[in-house]
Amino acid sequence: MGNSRAVVIWLVVLIVLAFATVLFFVNGGGQRTDTVGASAFSRSAIGYAGIADVMHRVGVRVVKSRGDSVANVNPQGVLVVAEPGTSATPQLMSSLLNARTVLLILPKWTGVASSRHAGWIDSIISVPESTARRAAQVGGIEIVRIRAAPVWTHNEIGRVPVFSNNVQLIKSSRLRPVIGSDGGMLVGEQRSGARRLWVLADPDVIANYGLGSPANAEFSVALINALRGEDGNVVFDEMVHGFTAAGTSPLAILFQFPFVLVTVQGAAAVALLLWATMRRFGAPIAPPPPLQAGKRGLIETTANLFADARHRPIILQRYIREIVQDVGRQMHAPAGLGEGALVEWLRRVGRSRAVEADCGEILRRADELAATGRGGTGALAALARDIFRWKREVTDGVPGYSRPDRNDPERDRQGRRRAG
Repeated sequence: MGNSRAVVIWLVVLIVLAFATVLFFVNGGGQRTDTVGASAFSRSAIGYAGIADVMHRVGVRVVKSRGDSVANVNPQGVLVVAEPGTSATPQLMSSLLNARTVLLILPKWTGVASSRHAGWIDSIISVPESTARRAAQVGGIEIVRIRAAPVWTHNEIGRVPVFSNNVQLIKSSRLRPVIGSDGGMLVGEQRSGARRLWVLADPDVIANYGLGSPANAEFSVALINALRGEDGNVVFDEMVHGFTAAGTSPLAILFQFPFVLVTVQGAAAVALLLWATMRRFGAPIAPPPPLQAGKRGLIETTANLFADARHRPIILQRYIREIVQDVGRQMHAPAGLGEGALVEWLRRVGRSRAVEADCGEILRRADELAATGRGGTGALAALARDIFRWKREVTDGVPGYSRPDRNDPERDRQGRRRAG
């Protein structure tokens, strides 16, 4: 019985844990979005939560995609691939850059997360030119970094960005300048049929830090709107930053992290349930005996109930008093005696019959146990034996007091006269 109860308790605990885990991960607990990198979830200086919020405020539908980003872009929309990181595999980049309209932003900085403020960075480090060149996905591209902002000789956007220093530009014979100078292009375009790819060389003008300048905010909105149709949405791909969506197949979810934890818990719960209900080896445990009919069963049940209620000392006290009264009747005690007087009379009768037990002392001990409510089974049994032996010796005589003598009416009369 105890084993089955423990199994049920563990089963309930496992079910509750599994349910809580499902709720936690279904509500987004499985992957945090408080990154400090170059994602649309990041509110750090190098993040893109700012431009996503700005586009939303001007009435554009913004999607931060952790799944099939290409499918989320409508026919007039634009896919923004901002500073792809190490999670961006060649296969993923090839799929993204084959979308109809893409804005690719090259990496320039990497940030060191702040230990004092969540979501902030303490410092930035310039990424190698090879990293920016590899992210461009355009052959024969050259990264150019100059200290001062150049004079733009070509600008199809109509808005002029603001730079403080350290501008990153690109050169490539495969890109047509959209915004450029003699030193290189800030924005270059590559067309292939209906597909348009714009490469923004320097992220400073569109990242959160750069949007502090109204000129850069206007430039960034104009840049995206130049690619976007009237009803187009803006989709920020976050798979290049390591964010992934949950699987769509229920069976696949069961074996994907972190949902595989729930699968393991469920399997353990089923195993415990089978273990609790399977047939065991050996003879079965005998069931408890049924209640017996008759006086004996009734008396035993009543005695057990009194024992559970801790009434045994009071019951023994009343039993002893009844024995004293019964012996008084058998010995023809004078009528009208109270309990105290009857006890004294029986004491004298006992002494006349050489009875060592004292009914008064036995009754006192019973009263004491009943008053305190204390007394183990041994003490109560000793009192019951003492009163039984006293009754037998008073009524039948002590050992050595022969049966014929006990049946002698004259001797009994003499004994009663001495007691009276």
